[in-house]
Amino acid sequence: MHISHHFLRSIIALSVTAAYPATVLALDDAESRIRELENKVQQLIQQRAEQDQQLDILTKELVGLGNQVSQSKIVKSEEKGSSKGNPIYGGFKDGLVFEDGTGDWKLQLNGRVQADYQNYRPDDWANDTFSIRRARFGGTFSFLKDFAVRVEGEYANDNAGSKGTTALTYGYLDFTRWSAAKIRVGQFKPLFGLERAQSTNFTDFTEISLATSNGTVFNSTYDRGVMIHGDLLPWVNYNVYAVNGSGQNNDDAKDSKDIGARLNANLAKLTDSKSLVLHVGTSVSKGSIDFTTPTTKAIKQKTEGNGVEFFSVGNFINTEKTDRNRFGLETAFAYGPVKLQSEYIQANFEGRRGAAAPGTAFDNDIKTWYADINWMLTGEQYADAYKSGVFGRIKPNNNFDDKAGWGAFELGLRYSKFDASDFESIKVANTATKADAWTAGAKWIFNPNARLVLNYVRTSFDSGIIVNGKREDKEQAINLRAQYDF
Repeated sequence: MHISHHFLRSIIALSVTAAYPATVLALDDAESRIRELENKVQQLIQQRAEQDQQLDILTKELVGLGNQVSQSKIVKSEEKGSSKGNPIYGGFKDGLVFEDGTGDWKLQLNGRVQADYQNYRPDDWANDTFSIRRARFGGTFSFLKDFAVRVEGEYANDNAGSKGTTALTYGYLDFTRWSAAKIRVGQFKPLFGLERAQSTNFTDFTEISLATSNGTVFNSTYDRGVMIHGDLLPWVNYNVYAVNGSGQNNDDAKDSKDIGARLNANLAKLTDSKSLVLHVGTSVSKGSIDFTTPTTKAIKQKTEGNGVEFFSVGNFINTEKTDRNRFGLETAFAYGPVKLQSEYIQANFEGRRGAAAPGTAFDNDIKTWYADINWMLTGEQYADAYKSGVFGRIKPNNNFDDKAGWGAFELGLRYSKFDASDFESIKVANTATKADAWTAGAKWIFNPNARLVLNYVRTSFDSGIIVNGKREDKEQAINLRAQYDF
C-alpha cells in the first residue's frame, strides 16, 4: 500500500499539534510550584529574621533584669551596712533577735516556763500540787558592739491567794570588748561550781543536788556586785566577783563583801577528739551572811525533791553577821552520749548566836557532794553542748515532728550527800544534820526549746524529823516538768 508523502506530513503535524497542550501545561505547573516554594522559603527566611529579632530583644531584657537585681542587692547591702536604724532585721536563734545591719545594736528576747507537778510521801508533809516553778521573760540589748544590758523578771514567785509577786532575776550591764576580761555590774548569778553555773533550763534533773541547791551553802542564786569573767584560753575559763552577800534584790547592810572566784579547764582540748569533754575546776569564796533582815535569820536546807525543810539552825543575833567561807572541786567526763559529773563543796560558818549579845560563838562546817551519770539514748553528744566551762542546750539529732523525728531521750541517775553533823548541838529540834538522796530521771527533749522531765527522788535522814506532827526518816517525791524556753 502506498502512502503519499503529503499524507505522512499531515499525520505528523496533527500528532505534534495534539501533544503540545499537555507539554505546555506541564511546564506551567512546574513553574508555579517553583514560585510557590520560593515564596515559602522567603516566608521562612522572614520568620527566622523576626525570631532572631525577638530573641535579641528578650536577651537584652533579661540582661537588664539581671542588672536590676544586682543593683538591688548592692543597694540593700549598702543600706544594711550604713543603716541608721532602718531597716530592722529579725530572726529566731534560741530567742527572738532583732538587729540593724551595722552591728551597733541587737535585741534578743528570752523567756521560759517550767510547769511542774509534785507528788510527795508522806502525804502529811506536803501537798501534791501543780505549780509554776519558773516563769520568766526578759531581754538582752547589745549596743555599740562592746556593751550589753540584760533585764529579766520572775513571775512565778511565792504568792498569797490571788496576790502574786514579781522579782528581778538578772539586771546587769556587760562590757565585752575583751573576751578574756569581760566586766559585769549589777544583779547577776555569782558563778560557783559547775551545777550552779549552768542555766536551770539545761540542768540534768528538775532540781539541782543537795550540794548546790539554795539553802545552807548557797543562800541565794542572785546577788549584786561586780564580776570579771572570760576565757583565758579556748579551753580555760574563769570568773572573779565581789558581791554584797545579801542575796537577790537586797542592797547590802554591811561593809564587808562576799569575794569569790572560779577557775576551770577542759583538758580534752589538748587532744584531737571532738567527742570528749574532760572538765576540771575549783571555786572559792570568802564573805558573810547578813542576818539583820527577817528573811535570813536561819541556816536551813530543803530536800533534793524541793520538799520539806529537814535542817535548820536559827536564833542568830540581829546585829551580828555570820562569816561563810567556801571551797569546791568539780569535774565532768563526757564521751559521746555518756556524761559523768561530780562536785564536792565544804562551807565553814563562824559567828555568834543566842537571845542577846554577845551570844555563843560557833565555828562549824557543812560538807556536801554529789555524783551523777547521764546517757543520751538517741546518740547526741554532750561535747556539742559544752562551752566556756558549762553544759548548755542539747539539740536532738531529729526533732519531734509529724514525720520520722522523735526528738532526744536521756536517762540519768544521781547520788548526793549532805553532812552538817558539826551543827548537831545547835540545830533546831526535830531536824536532821545528815541526809542523802537518790534521783532517777528520764528526759524527753522534743526540740532544742521544749522538753518533758520526770524525776523520782528519795531522800533519807540520819534521824527522824517531824513535819506537821508526823515523824519520818525519809521523803519520796515524784517531780514532772513540762518546759519551754527561748
